[in-house]
Amino acid sequence: MIARRLVPLAVLLTAACTSAWGQTTLPTVVISGLPTIGVAATQPAATVTLSGGPYALAITGTMTLTFAPAGGGTQASDAKFASGSPYAAIFTIAAGSSLGLFGTASSSVPVMIGTVAGTITITTTLQDSNGTTLPPPAAVVMTVNPTVPVINANGVIPCAVTSSGFSISVTGRSTPRDMTSALFHFTLPTNTQPPTLDVTVPLTSAFAAWYSSPNSSAFGSTFKMTVQFSYAGPPGSTVPFVAVTATLTNSIGTSTPPVAGQSSVATCP
Repeated sequence: MIARRLVPLAVLLTAACTSAWGQTTLPTVVISGLPTIGVAATQPAATVTLSGGPYALAITGTMTLTFAPAGGGTQASDAKFASGSPYAAIFTIAAGSSLGLFGTASSSVPVMIGTVAGTITITTTLQDSNGTTLPPPAAVVMTVNPTVPVINANGVIPCAVTSSGFSISVTGRSTPRDMTSALFHFTLPTNTQPPTLDVTVPLTSAFAAWYSSPNSSAFGSTFKMTVQFSYAGPPGSTVPFVAVTATLTNSIGTSTPPVAGQSSVATCP
């Protein structure tokens, strides 16, 4: 005779309900808002959501940011989170919610892209309130491509003339961290022949020395350079031109004209 075990219907129903309520499918976390091609000196914002709806347990996650310069070496400070820890952003997703919050209430965290060409990588670790390690999303990778030099708005400034000459300062950035030359186009006073004058200044050695210096690391690829020009004018006279335009060239190409509302042209009295 075969013994049979009878299970009350109420027990079966209870077991079925327990199985349906418990989430056996782990949640999928999605990080969005970050481009694959990062633009220097911008701040895209990352958001965290759950794909497929809420999860029954609270989730805590940590996004870790690293930066690898295209030219090699280390330049960690050139990419970081804009709030909280520079390289680790902690978020929480409340039980039953689908949205990650950074800090106390922020639904996103800005990523500060610096001024150096390279690769930004953000990896994520996750854990629910039961201590279960959850599968992380794929790493977010943003490539900051090397570009032609950029001259800051109103970044060309002529300095006061002396008895031996005058100087011009230029501020900007060069994402590959190199520079080959600068072309200064001078507009001369009325009735001067010729009416314009172009002067090319080689910069390879000067910028190689600056970018290889540890002092430059904190500034990314930004710079302020001052070029001295000889001019035999009387003491106290004004500069011998009415306007000057600067054009910079690096290993990628030549700086483009400024956008509307900006200027790389300095006008002098």
